[in-house]
Amino acid sequence: MKNYLSFGGGVNSVALYLLMEKLEIDFEAVFIDHGGDYPETYEYVDYFIKTGRTVTVLKPEMYIKKTDELFNDLFKYCWTREMVPSMSRWCTGRFKVRPVNRYIEKPCFMHLGIDAGEIKRAKMNTVKGIESRWLLIEHEIDRQGCKDLIAKSGLKIPPKSGCWFCPFQRISQWKQLRMNHPDLFCKAQQLEKRNMAARVRIGEKPLTLRSDGRTLDKIINTQPNLWPEIDYPPCQCEL
Repeated sequence: MKNYLSFGGGVNSVALYLLMEKLEIDFEAVFIDHGGDYPETYEYVDYFIKTGRTVTVLKPEMYIKKTDELFNDLFKYCWTREMVPSMSRWCTGRFKVRPVNRYIEKPCFMHLGIDAGEIKRAKMNTVKGIESRWLLIEHEIDRQGCKDLIAKSGLKIPPKSGCWFCPFQRISQWKQLRMNHPDLFCKAQQLEKRNMAARVRIGEKPLTLRSDGRTLDKIINTQPNLWPEIDYPPCQCEL
């Protein structure tokens, strides 16, 4: 059966790619470009490919029959439908899992970048001809071991991968987004407000991007600081 690697451009999936190279496993790495990853992740994926590695980049296709619309961008999908990603992970299912499942040849092995420190997340299963494999766990490679493997290969350590408007982000990550990418933070903020207004309009309880119910402007201090160098930069997203 063919081997596939679910490639996210982060530490674990990069380390897994290198491990599979080292073990001389014939495989295809697949990266889903849903438009919502951090800019740093896209930069790293480009850098990684330029080192001579092969990564298949796919765009998701979410078709809405009722309105005859086709979406390949997660943010545009959420904006148009006045909704936000939620803790149920519907976004992962629709914009990452489904595109991969449509592309791959079954039956197959799907290698996932879960390291030895996350062993509780790994469950042996075979669903619709796709068998999950956990090589990092089998070789007892934890998060630090992943970084060591990447460094020994002469590559840069990738930044943490993920969606910049993911509801699972910590407050520190939202603050970092506001500092490093003010336009993206503003887009997330406007999406949250748009969703809340839409839900109020139809008589439902407003939902925020955070599970504790706090809005993004509540967790970010936008007041000027005593030291200008730690003020948040202005946003120019024009939303």
